[in-house]
Amino acid sequence: MRHLLFPGLIVVLAACGDPGATSSPAAEVTDSAGIRVVTTPPGDAVYAELAEEPALSIGDFAGPEEILFGDIESVARDVAGNLVVADDQALQIRVFDPEGNHLRSLGREGEGPGEFESLQGAWPVEDGGILAVDFRDITLFGADGTPVRTGRLLGPDRAAVLPIGLSGPGVLLSSASPYRFPTAAALSAEDVLRALLDDLNPPTFFIRHRLADGILIDTVAEWSNHRMAPVSSGERRDLGGGRFSQTVSMQIPFAPRSAAAGSPHGVAFTGGVDFEIDVFDGAGSLRIIARLDEAPPVLTDAHLEAYATSSGTRERTAASIRRSIESYRELPLPGALPGYMSLLIADTGEIWALRYAIRGARVRRWDIFAADGVYLGRVAVPASFRVEEVSRGQALGVATDELGVERVQIRELTLK
Repeated sequence: MRHLLFPGLIVVLAACGDPGATSSPAAEVTDSAGIRVVTTPPGDAVYAELAEEPALSIGDFAGPEEILFGDIESVARDVAGNLVVADDQALQIRVFDPEGNHLRSLGREGEGPGEFESLQGAWPVEDGGILAVDFRDITLFGADGTPVRTGRLLGPDRAAVLPIGLSGPGVLLSSASPYRFPTAAALSAEDVLRALLDDLNPPTFFIRHRLADGILIDTVAEWSNHRMAPVSSGERRDLGGGRFSQTVSMQIPFAPRSAAAGSPHGVAFTGGVDFEIDVFDGAGSLRIIARLDEAPPVLTDAHLEAYATSSGTRERTAASIRRSIESYRELPLPGALPGYMSLLIADTGEIWALRYAIRGARVRRWDIFAADGVYLGRVAVPASFRVEEVSRGQALGVATDELGVERVQIRELTLK
């Protein structure tokens, strides 16, 4: 069930441009209690084309250390056009100029100021500095690369906080999922197991933190997606010769995931079950609902077979694929594929929504909505290119080749 919370929220997303400039006779616009609902019929309009070749590419499988990437968590561009890259494997932030020349590297492995145990992301801030997130700790580097302030992200009780990105000046948007553990009252093995299985699917909170000190500002939205389910793995024999039933949890194939995106233009949110996006204003009220009047594809046997075939890193046999499909059928599978699985907000205010794609798909589709909720069309992007930012008429992201080598790339967007 969907829950939206509105305590003192974000800036206005539709503050960019003339709202009437993007109106379309194909879109039905209604107003209910101050909420603009924009419904667009299904279509196949192309909003823009992504260049096949990058305008800039940084990274290689051999060469200087600064261009060897292992696990890029985020890529962002500052006002000068410099690229800020957070690499979790290297535990470093690397900064490159607009031509791709390495300027400096920040951070290293450790627990002291300016050091990381796990680098979750890094983003340029308005004064020329860089914000870095390490688990629940945040570090603000000055314009000269010196760490000037640290803090701790305070989320809901016992929650794992994962940064999403900046959401306006001095504000970080994150997701948080609580850890659930049995209490001391659950003394028996049966009670412990029941407590664990009952809490397989805790809600996800989308929250904002103040960069100055990591203090929790508010909760933007709360959503529960049913992603895990208990299954029986048969009977086992204990050391005393007795037998017992063993139950484990499995991830449900095609389970939707909620997502949110923040920017100076505001916050967009989707539950991941359909092609709908909610947009919030600075007063904390839901102001725009942008949706496509289209249902996600019905889940079929072909989808299950494709999922089973592509699971794991080793080549699957026909027998193992059949066994996987049979185990999937024991789960509470959704009736349809998920809707949107990721969101971005461009520097000009358009909302980019990534449709769910079957494993192994070579191309992924982004649906683009104007700041006022009107659907503009689609953009086809190779599955090997993960878009991290849309700005200056370009897509900035991470390309991964067939050997797993990551490269930071900028690709031009040509509007149609």
